Amino acid sequence: MAVQESNVQNAALSQDELVGRARDLIPALKERAVETEGLRRITDATISDLKAGGLHRYFTPAKYGGLEMDWPVQYQIGGELARGCGSTAWIGTVVFGNTWLAARFPKKAQDEIWADGPDTIFCSAFAGGNKIEKVNGGFRLDGLWRFASGVDHADWALLAAIVSDFKPQESSGPPPVRLALVHKSEFEIIDNWYANGLKGTGSKDIRVSNIIVPEHRTLAQTNASEPPGATEHESYIYRGEFLPYFRSLLIGPMIGAAHGAMNDYLEITQHRIGQMFGESIIEQTPVQIRIGESALELKSAELMAEQVINDLHEKGQAGTLLAGVSRITQGRDTAYIAKLCRSVADRLATMMGASGQTGNNPVHRHFRDVSAMAAHGSIQWDKNVSPYGRWALGLKTGDPAIDDAPREAGNF
Repeated sequence: MAVQESNVQNAALSQDELVGRARDLIPALKERAVETEGLRRITDATISDLKAGGLHRYFTPAKYGGLEMDWPVQYQIGGELARGCGSTAWIGTVVFGNTWLAARFPKKAQDEIWADGPDTIFCSAFAGGNKIEKVNGGFRLDGLWRFASGVDHADWALLAAIVSDFKPQESSGPPPVRLALVHKSEFEIIDNWYANGLKGTGSKDIRVSNIIVPEHRTLAQTNASEPPGATEHESYIYRGEFLPYFRSLLIGPMIGAAHGAMNDYLEITQHRIGQMFGESIIEQTPVQIRIGESALELKSAELMAEQVINDLHEKGQAGTLLAGVSRITQGRDTAYIAKLCRSVADRLATMMGASGQTGNNPVHRHFRDVSAMAAHGSIQWDKNVSPYGRWALGLKTGDPAIDDAPREAGNF
Protein backbone atom coordinates (compact mmCIF):
# COMPACT_ATOMS: atom_id res chain seq x y z
CA MET A 1 0.00 0.00 0.00
CA ALA A 2 1.77 3.12 -1.25
CA VAL A 3 0.61 5.43 1.49
CA GLN A 4 2.99 8.18 2.59
CA GLU A 5 5.22 7.38 5.53
CA SER A 6 4.15 8.77 8.91
CA ASN A 7 6.34 10.50 11.45
CA VAL A 8 6.84 8.36 14.52
CA GLN A 9 7.05 10.01 17.90
CA ASN A 10 8.57 6.97 19.59
CA ALA A 11 11.90 6.14 17.93
CA ALA A 12 11.88 2.66 19.50
CA LEU A 13 9.24 1.46 17.04
CA SER A 14 8.82 2.63 13.45
CA GLN A 15 5.64 2.60 11.44
CA ASP A 16 7.04 -0.08 9.13
CA GLU A 17 7.87 -2.28 12.09
CA LEU A 18 4.40 -1.87 13.57
CA VAL A 19 2.68 -2.66 10.27
CA GLY A 20 5.03 -5.62 9.87
CA ARG A 21 3.85 -6.97 13.21
CA ALA A 22 0.27 -6.77 11.98
CA ARG A 23 1.27 -8.63 8.81
CA ASP A 24 2.99 -11.34 10.82
CA LEU A 25 -0.27 -12.09 12.64
CA ILE A 26 -2.21 -12.97 9.46
CA PRO A 27 -1.62 -16.77 9.61
CA ALA A 28 -2.69 -16.95 13.27
CA LEU A 29 -5.74 -14.79 12.61
CA LYS A 30 -6.81 -17.07 9.76
CA GLU A 31 -6.49 -20.09 12.03
CA ARG A 32 -8.58 -18.43 14.75
CA ALA A 33 -11.23 -16.96 12.45
CA VAL A 34 -13.81 -19.71 12.93
CA GLU A 35 -13.30 -19.66 16.71
CA THR A 36 -13.58 -15.88 16.69
CA GLU A 37 -16.95 -16.02 14.93
CA GLY A 38 -18.17 -18.66 17.38
CA LEU A 39 -17.13 -16.59 20.39
CA ARG A 40 -18.65 -13.44 18.83
CA ARG A 41 -15.55 -11.54 19.97
CA ILE A 42 -11.86 -11.78 19.20
CA THR A 43 -10.05 -14.48 21.15
CA ASP A 44 -7.97 -13.84 24.24
CA ALA A 45 -4.94 -15.10 22.32
CA THR A 46 -5.54 -12.48 19.61
CA ILE A 47 -5.98 -9.60 22.02
CA SER A 48 -2.76 -10.73 23.75
CA ASP A 49 -0.90 -10.82 20.42
CA LEU A 50 -2.16 -7.38 19.46
CA LYS A 51 -1.09 -5.91 22.78
CA ALA A 52 2.26 -7.69 22.74
CA GLY A 53 2.95 -6.10 19.36
CA GLY A 54 1.98 -2.62 20.59
CA LEU A 55 -0.76 -2.48 17.96
CA HIS A 56 -3.18 -0.81 20.37
CA ARG A 57 -0.83 2.13 21.03
CA TYR A 58 -0.43 3.75 17.63
CA PHE A 59 -2.70 6.72 18.47
CA THR A 60 -2.00 6.77 22.21
CA PRO A 61 -0.24 10.06 23.02
CA ALA A 62 3.53 9.91 23.46
CA LYS A 63 3.06 11.85 26.69
CA TYR A 64 1.42 8.75 28.19
CA GLY A 65 3.80 6.18 26.70
CA GLY A 66 2.11 5.70 23.34
CA LEU A 67 3.44 5.90 19.78
CA GLU A 68 1.46 8.99 18.64
CA MET A 69 1.76 8.06 14.97
CA ASP A 70 0.22 9.89 12.05
CA TRP A 71 -3.12 9.04 10.47
CA PRO A 72 -2.03 6.64 7.67
CA VAL A 73 -0.82 3.98 10.11
CA GLN A 74 -4.35 2.86 11.03
CA TYR A 75 -5.15 2.29 7.34
CA GLN A 76 -2.08 0.12 6.87
CA ILE A 77 -2.63 -1.89 10.06
CA GLY A 78 -6.30 -2.46 9.26
CA GLY A 79 -5.43 -3.53 5.73
CA GLU A 80 -3.03 -6.19 6.99
CA LEU A 81 -5.12 -7.59 9.85
CA ALA A 82 -8.23 -7.92 7.66
CA ARG A 83 -6.46 -10.26 5.26
CA GLY A 84 -6.62 -12.77 8.10
CA CYS A 85 -9.74 -11.70 10.00
CA GLY A 86 -12.09 -8.81 9.33
CA SER A 87 -13.37 -8.74 12.90
CA THR A 88 -9.83 -8.38 14.26
CA ALA A 89 -9.13 -5.55 11.80
CA TRP A 90 -12.29 -3.76 12.96
CA ILE A 91 -11.02 -3.93 16.53
CA GLY A 92 -7.55 -2.90 15.34
CA THR A 93 -8.79 0.33 13.74
CA VAL A 94 -12.29 1.36 14.81
CA VAL A 95 -11.65 0.36 18.45
CA PHE A 96 -7.92 0.91 18.92
CA GLY A 97 -8.32 4.15 17.00
CA ASN A 98 -10.53 5.46 19.82
CA THR A 99 -7.42 6.66 21.63
CA TRP A 100 -7.50 9.48 19.05
CA LEU A 101 -10.81 10.57 20.60
CA ALA A 102 -9.77 10.01 24.22
CA ALA A 103 -6.81 12.35 23.76
CA ARG A 104 -9.24 15.18 22.93
CA PHE A 105 -10.63 15.30 26.47
CA PRO A 106 -9.32 17.75 29.08
CA LYS A 107 -5.94 16.96 30.64
CA LYS A 108 -7.50 15.89 33.94
CA ALA A 109 -9.47 13.16 32.20
CA GLN A 110 -6.42 12.02 30.23
CA ASP A 111 -4.36 11.78 33.41
CA GLU A 112 -7.05 9.51 34.87
CA ILE A 113 -7.59 7.19 31.91
CA TRP A 114 -3.87 6.65 31.33
CA ALA A 115 -2.88 6.65 35.00
CA ASP A 116 -1.80 2.99 34.81
CA GLY A 117 0.07 3.24 31.53
CA PRO A 118 -0.54 3.30 27.77
CA ASP A 119 -2.45 0.02 27.41
CA THR A 120 -5.95 1.42 28.00
CA ILE A 121 -8.54 0.30 25.43
CA PHE A 122 -11.66 2.31 24.67
CA CYS A 123 -14.85 1.10 23.05
CA SER A 124 -17.32 3.64 21.70
CA ALA A 125 -21.04 3.78 21.05
CA PHE A 126 -22.95 6.58 19.32
CA ALA A 127 -26.25 4.86 18.50
CA GLY A 128 -29.23 4.53 20.81
CA GLY A 129 -30.84 7.95 20.91
CA ASN A 130 -29.88 8.64 24.51
CA LYS A 131 -29.60 12.04 26.19
CA ILE A 132 -27.19 13.55 28.64
CA GLU A 133 -28.41 16.01 31.29
CA LYS A 134 -26.43 18.79 32.97
CA VAL A 135 -26.56 18.51 36.80
CA ASN A 136 -24.51 19.70 39.75
CA GLY A 137 -21.12 18.04 39.60
CA GLY A 138 -21.25 17.06 35.95
CA PHE A 139 -23.70 15.29 33.67
CA ARG A 140 -26.29 12.62 34.35
CA LEU A 141 -26.15 9.65 32.01
CA ASP A 142 -28.83 6.97 31.78
CA GLY A 143 -29.83 4.68 28.96
CA LEU A 144 -28.84 2.03 26.44
CA TRP A 145 -26.13 2.42 23.80
CA ARG A 146 -25.85 0.10 20.82
CA PHE A 147 -23.02 -1.53 18.86
CA ALA A 148 -20.10 -1.04 21.27
CA SER A 149 -17.49 -2.95 19.28
CA GLY A 150 -14.72 -4.44 21.40
CA VAL A 151 -16.54 -3.84 24.67
CA ASP A 152 -15.39 -7.18 26.11
CA HIS A 153 -11.79 -5.94 26.04
CA ALA A 154 -12.41 -2.28 26.87
CA ASP A 155 -11.38 -0.43 30.02
CA TRP A 156 -13.48 2.64 29.22
CA ALA A 157 -16.42 3.47 26.97
CA LEU A 158 -16.87 6.65 24.93
CA LEU A 159 -20.62 7.27 24.82
CA ALA A 160 -22.25 9.99 22.73
CA ALA A 161 -25.58 11.53 23.68
CA ILE A 162 -27.74 14.51 22.75
CA VAL A 163 -27.84 17.25 25.38
CA SER A 164 -31.24 16.96 27.07
CA ASP A 165 -32.28 20.63 26.87
CA PHE A 166 -32.03 20.71 23.07
CA LYS A 167 -35.23 21.98 21.44
CA PRO A 168 -35.28 21.03 17.73
CA GLN A 169 -38.20 23.36 17.02
CA GLU A 170 -36.03 26.31 18.09
CA SER A 171 -32.90 25.36 16.17
CA SER A 172 -32.13 24.90 12.49
CA GLY A 173 -28.82 23.15 13.11
CA PRO A 174 -27.95 19.64 14.26
CA PRO A 175 -28.53 18.75 17.92
CA PRO A 176 -25.60 19.35 20.30
CA VAL A 177 -23.85 16.10 21.12
CA ARG A 178 -21.65 15.47 24.13
CA LEU A 179 -19.20 12.61 24.52
CA ALA A 180 -18.80 10.97 27.94
CA LEU A 181 -16.01 8.77 29.28
CA VAL A 182 -17.45 5.94 31.38
CA HIS A 183 -15.34 3.36 33.23
CA LYS A 184 -16.19 -0.32 32.71
CA SER A 185 -17.24 -0.58 36.36
CA GLU A 186 -20.09 1.84 35.61
CA PHE A 187 -21.77 0.08 32.69
CA GLU A 188 -23.41 -3.27 32.02
CA ILE A 189 -22.70 -5.28 28.87
CA ILE A 190 -25.81 -6.67 27.16
CA ASP A 191 -24.72 -9.84 25.36
CA ASN A 192 -26.80 -9.51 22.20
CA TRP A 193 -24.36 -9.39 19.26
CA TYR A 194 -25.64 -12.00 16.81
CA ALA A 195 -24.76 -10.76 13.34
CA ASN A 196 -24.15 -12.14 9.86
CA GLY A 197 -20.94 -10.18 9.35
CA LEU A 198 -18.19 -8.95 11.68
CA LYS A 199 -19.41 -11.66 14.02
CA GLY A 200 -16.24 -11.52 16.10
CA THR A 201 -16.30 -7.81 16.94
CA GLY A 202 -18.40 -8.28 20.09
CA SER A 203 -20.44 -5.19 19.16
CA LYS A 204 -22.80 -5.57 22.09
CA ASP A 205 -25.02 -3.04 23.79
CA ILE A 206 -24.09 -1.07 26.91
CA ARG A 207 -26.49 -0.05 29.65
CA VAL A 208 -25.72 2.86 31.97
CA SER A 209 -27.99 3.32 34.96
CA ASN A 210 -28.29 6.86 36.23
CA ILE A 211 -24.64 7.78 36.84
CA ILE A 212 -23.02 11.19 37.23
CA VAL A 213 -20.09 11.75 34.90
CA PRO A 214 -17.73 14.53 36.06
CA GLU A 215 -17.67 17.42 33.61
CA HIS A 216 -13.98 16.94 32.80
CA ARG A 217 -14.83 13.46 31.52
CA THR A 218 -17.20 14.90 28.95
CA LEU A 219 -16.50 16.62 25.67
CA ALA A 220 -18.75 19.04 23.82
CA GLN A 221 -18.94 19.37 20.06
CA THR A 222 -17.45 16.07 18.98
CA ASN A 223 -16.81 17.48 15.52
CA ALA A 224 -14.86 20.51 16.74
CA SER A 225 -11.43 20.92 15.16
CA GLU A 226 -9.74 22.29 18.29
CA PRO A 227 -10.81 20.15 21.28
CA PRO A 228 -9.38 21.05 24.71
CA GLY A 229 -7.04 18.07 25.05
CA ALA A 230 -5.31 18.63 21.73
CA THR A 231 -3.06 21.32 23.21
CA GLU A 232 -1.40 18.63 25.36
CA HIS A 233 0.10 16.88 22.35
CA GLU A 234 2.14 17.66 19.26
CA SER A 235 0.38 15.52 16.65
CA TYR A 236 -2.30 16.91 14.36
CA ILE A 237 -4.43 13.77 14.74
CA TYR A 238 -6.00 15.07 17.96
CA ARG A 239 -7.04 18.33 16.26
CA GLY A 240 -8.60 16.97 13.10
CA GLU A 241 -12.30 17.32 12.42
CA PHE A 242 -14.15 14.27 13.69
CA LEU A 243 -16.29 12.89 10.86
CA PRO A 244 -13.85 12.78 7.91
CA TYR A 245 -11.17 11.12 10.03
CA PHE A 246 -13.56 8.75 11.81
CA ARG A 247 -15.11 7.64 8.53
CA SER A 248 -11.69 6.76 7.13
CA LEU A 249 -11.05 4.28 9.95
CA LEU A 250 -13.28 1.85 8.04
CA ILE A 251 -11.23 1.91 4.85
CA GLY A 252 -8.29 -0.29 5.88
CA PRO A 253 -10.45 -3.19 7.10
CA MET A 254 -12.59 -3.07 3.94
CA ILE A 255 -9.59 -3.07 1.60
CA GLY A 256 -7.88 -5.80 3.61
CA ALA A 257 -10.95 -8.04 3.76
CA ALA A 258 -11.40 -7.72 -0.02
CA HIS A 259 -7.74 -8.73 -0.40
CA GLY A 260 -8.37 -11.63 1.95
CA ALA A 261 -11.30 -12.78 -0.18
CA MET A 262 -9.14 -12.67 -3.31
CA ASN A 263 -6.19 -14.44 -1.73
CA ASP A 264 -8.32 -17.21 -0.22
CA TYR A 265 -10.32 -17.62 -3.42
CA LEU A 266 -7.17 -18.05 -5.52
CA GLU A 267 -5.67 -20.50 -3.04
CA ILE A 268 -8.81 -22.65 -2.80
CA THR A 269 -9.62 -22.53 -6.53
CA GLN A 270 -6.22 -23.91 -7.49
CA HIS A 271 -7.45 -27.29 -6.25
CA ARG A 272 -11.13 -27.11 -7.20
CA ILE A 273 -12.72 -29.39 -9.77
CA GLY A 274 -16.28 -29.51 -11.06
CA GLN A 275 -18.53 -31.55 -8.80
CA MET A 276 -20.28 -33.33 -11.68
CA PHE A 277 -17.72 -33.74 -14.46
CA GLY A 278 -14.40 -33.26 -12.66
CA GLU A 279 -13.25 -30.40 -14.92
CA SER A 280 -10.56 -27.95 -13.77
CA ILE A 281 -12.14 -24.76 -12.48
CA ILE A 282 -9.07 -22.63 -13.17
CA GLU A 283 -9.27 -23.45 -16.90
CA GLN A 284 -12.73 -21.91 -17.24
CA THR A 285 -12.63 -18.58 -19.09
CA PRO A 286 -15.54 -17.00 -17.14
CA VAL A 287 -13.65 -17.71 -13.90
CA GLN A 288 -10.54 -16.03 -15.27
CA ILE A 289 -12.55 -13.00 -16.40
CA ARG A 290 -14.26 -12.60 -13.01
CA ILE A 291 -10.89 -12.72 -11.28
CA GLY A 292 -9.64 -10.00 -13.61
CA GLU A 293 -12.71 -7.87 -12.89
CA SER A 294 -12.23 -8.31 -9.16
CA ALA A 295 -8.56 -7.36 -9.35
CA LEU A 296 -9.43 -4.18 -11.26
CA GLU A 297 -12.06 -3.17 -8.71
CA LEU A 298 -9.70 -3.86 -5.84
CA LYS A 299 -6.92 -1.83 -7.46
CA SER A 300 -9.35 1.05 -8.07
CA ALA A 301 -10.45 0.92 -4.44
CA GLU A 302 -6.84 0.99 -3.27
CA LEU A 303 -5.93 3.99 -5.41
CA MET A 304 -8.91 5.95 -4.11
CA ALA A 305 -8.19 4.86 -0.53
CA GLU A 306 -4.61 6.06 -0.71
CA GLN A 307 -5.79 9.43 -2.02
CA VAL A 308 -8.34 9.81 0.79
CA ILE A 309 -5.89 8.81 3.53
CA ASN A 310 -3.03 10.93 2.19
CA ASP A 311 -5.30 13.94 1.78
CA LEU A 312 -6.35 13.71 5.43
CA HIS A 313 -2.70 13.34 6.43
CA GLU A 314 -1.57 16.36 4.40
CA LYS A 315 -4.40 18.59 5.55
CA GLY A 316 -3.84 17.51 9.13
CA GLN A 317 -0.15 18.41 8.96
CA ALA A 318 -1.01 21.75 7.39
CA GLY A 319 -3.69 22.45 9.99
CA THR A 320 -6.38 22.98 7.36
CA LEU A 321 -9.94 21.64 7.30
CA LEU A 322 -11.71 19.95 4.45
CA ALA A 323 -13.70 22.60 2.63
CA GLY A 324 -15.49 23.09 -0.63
CA VAL A 325 -15.82 20.17 -3.01
CA SER A 326 -13.05 18.20 -1.26
CA ARG A 327 -15.32 18.01 1.76
CA ILE A 328 -17.92 16.27 -0.40
CA THR A 329 -15.60 14.01 -2.34
CA GLN A 330 -14.04 12.57 0.82
CA GLY A 331 -17.35 11.07 1.91
CA ARG A 332 -18.38 10.19 -1.63
CA ASP A 333 -15.12 8.40 -2.39
CA THR A 334 -15.13 6.50 0.89
CA ALA A 335 -18.63 5.26 0.15
CA TYR A 336 -17.50 4.18 -3.32
CA ILE A 337 -14.51 2.33 -1.87
CA ALA A 338 -16.98 0.39 0.27
CA LYS A 339 -19.08 -0.38 -2.80
CA LEU A 340 -16.08 -1.66 -4.75
CA CYS A 341 -14.82 -3.84 -1.90
CA ARG A 342 -18.25 -5.38 -1.43
CA SER A 343 -18.50 -6.05 -5.17
CA VAL A 344 -15.15 -7.87 -5.13
CA ALA A 345 -16.05 -10.07 -2.17
CA ASP A 346 -19.58 -10.74 -3.46
CA ARG A 347 -18.36 -11.84 -6.89
CA LEU A 348 -15.72 -14.17 -5.48
CA ALA A 349 -18.04 -15.74 -2.92
CA THR A 350 -20.72 -16.27 -5.57
CA MET A 351 -18.23 -17.92 -7.93
CA MET A 352 -17.55 -20.62 -5.35
CA GLY A 353 -21.03 -22.03 -5.82
CA ALA A 354 -22.60 -24.14 -3.09
CA SER A 355 -19.23 -24.93 -1.51
CA GLY A 356 -18.72 -21.25 -0.82
CA GLN A 357 -21.91 -20.88 1.17
CA THR A 358 -20.79 -22.88 4.18
CA GLY A 359 -20.24 -20.99 7.40
CA ASN A 360 -16.55 -21.89 7.62
CA ASN A 361 -15.62 -20.93 4.07
CA PRO A 362 -13.07 -18.08 4.36
CA VAL A 363 -14.14 -16.34 1.14
CA HIS A 364 -17.74 -16.19 2.28
CA ARG A 365 -16.62 -14.96 5.71
CA HIS A 366 -14.73 -12.10 4.06
CA PHE A 367 -17.83 -11.31 2.00
CA ARG A 368 -20.02 -11.19 5.13
CA ASP A 369 -17.48 -8.99 6.88
CA VAL A 370 -17.12 -6.54 3.98
CA SER A 371 -20.90 -6.36 3.66
CA ALA A 372 -21.24 -5.49 7.33
CA MET A 373 -18.50 -2.85 7.09
CA ALA A 374 -20.05 -1.30 3.99
CA ALA A 375 -23.39 -1.03 5.81
CA HIS A 376 -21.97 1.39 8.40
CA GLY A 377 -24.07 4.56 8.60
CA SER A 378 -21.12 6.91 8.12
CA ILE A 379 -20.49 5.59 4.58
CA GLN A 380 -24.10 5.06 3.53
CA TRP A 381 -24.23 5.49 -0.26
CA ASP A 382 -27.13 7.88 -0.86
CA LYS A 383 -26.18 10.13 2.05
CA ASN A 384 -22.59 10.52 0.87
CA VAL A 385 -23.11 10.72 -2.88
CA SER A 386 -26.13 13.02 -3.19
CA PRO A 387 -24.31 16.13 -1.81
CA TYR A 388 -21.90 15.97 -4.73
CA GLY A 389 -24.82 15.94 -7.15
CA ARG A 390 -26.28 19.02 -5.44
CA TRP A 391 -22.93 20.81 -5.57
CA ALA A 392 -22.36 19.92 -9.23
CA LEU A 393 -25.81 21.27 -10.10
CA GLY A 394 -25.13 24.54 -8.28
CA LEU A 395 -27.52 23.82 -5.40
CA LYS A 396 -26.87 24.52 -1.72
CA THR A 397 -25.83 21.50 0.35
CA GLY A 398 -26.61 23.01 3.75
CA ASP A 399 -22.97 22.85 4.88
CA PRO A 400 -21.39 26.35 5.05
CA ALA A 401 -17.90 24.85 4.67
CA ILE A 402 -19.04 23.67 1.24
CA ASP A 403 -21.50 26.35 0.18
CA ASP A 404 -19.38 29.36 1.20
CA ALA A 405 -16.14 28.08 -0.34
CA PRO A 406 -15.02 29.23 -3.80
CA ARG A 407 -16.22 26.79 -6.46
CA GLU A 408 -13.51 24.78 -8.16
CA ALA A 409 -14.38 24.27 -11.81
CA GLY A 410 -13.72 20.81 -13.20
CA ASN A 411 -12.99 19.28 -9.80
CA PHE A 412 -14.41 15.77 -9.58
